[in-house]
Amino acid sequence: MTVPKKLTAYVDSKKVKYSHILHPAAYTAEDVAHSIHCPKHQLAKVIAIHADDREYLAILPASDKLDIAHLEMELGAKHVTLFSETELKTAFNDCEIGTTPIFGHLYGMDIIASTSLLEDSEIYFNAGTHTDAMKCSLEDFIRIERPVFANISKLHKDNFVCKDLDY
Repeated sequence: MTVPKKLTAYVDSKKVKYSHILHPAAYTAEDVAHSIHCPKHQLAKVIAIHADDREYLAILPASDKLDIAHLEMELGAKHVTLFSETELKTAFNDCEIGTTPIFGHLYGMDIIASTSLLEDSEIYFNAGTHTDAMKCSLEDFIRIERPVFANISKLHKDNFVCKDLDY
């Protein structure tokens, strides 16, 4: 599979400056980050969610985990659930499972993104396949998608870095 034409047409039409990164097949965010030589906090992880009767893409750094309670609070939703595999295949039928790009408007979905993503000027993301990624400026992403930024993620416990420890 190659990068979906729908994706490249979208970013080209929005005049996004991006880099395409071809990498060995990777099936986890950690493996993608390693394959493309990118810090996990700069790789966006995309989670498709239902918040009551609306659909969103929740976007957070690969180093983080989604905080459902904060997400519900930020969206004013009573119930937030993740898309099922069948729903993912239907909604993102031009993408391999687990490789949804960060452009929610391409799929008719609004975006809620972690404030943690604001720490870097560039954002890396899956590009529809397990062997393709892209990089663009955070500024371009914000310009074309207009995401709502909120405190929806927490640093995953496996990603804590201990500094200046006295032994």
